[in-house]
Amino acid sequence: MTTQQQPGSPPTWQAPPDVAGPAPGVEWAGFGERLVAYIIDGLILGAIFIVLSVFLIAGIIGGIDLSDPRNPELNASAIGVVLLWLLAIFIVSILYFPFFWATGGQTPGMRAFGIRVVRDLDGGPVGWGSAFLRLIGYWVSGIVFYIGYVWMFFDSRRRGWHDLIAGTVVVKASSR
Repeated sequence: MTTQQQPGSPPTWQAPPDVAGPAPGVEWAGFGERLVAYIIDGLILGAIFIVLSVFLIAGIIGGIDLSDPRNPELNASAIGVVLLWLLAIFIVSILYFPFFWATGGQTPGMRAFGIRVVRDLDGGPVGWGSAFLRLIGYWVSGIVFYIGYVWMFFDSRRRGWHDLIAGTVVVKASSR
């Protein structure tokens, strides 16, 4: 039985064609491997934050004025340690992803799965500007119920909003 389209009848649904990679021998990275790579990077960032927090606690304990045991107060050095901790957390948070994307195209989590970020236009390396735009795109992608990440399921090249904002795409690194 063939299903030929009759003139004037509504169009019938056809499965979309398989999406080939951006170039011969290059494949798009899948959603699952991207998600687990992001989780690994989150765990690495968490470990960094724990180490920084241990230094914070040690700095605060060292900065508590115990001359009056009934009223211990933080002295200026302990407050300085807290401010330094906040600054370190901010810097690590802002630079972690862009640093790895701009210097090698892969975060440690992405390296574990053999995927990398490249420019969507020509498959070249991502620069610092695109890396920071992609980070901003991460925030935008997650701000409204993570729709920007779910968008990868509907995009033919598996790009999320962060990829669209930065002009990037994620491919399997081993196929490059």
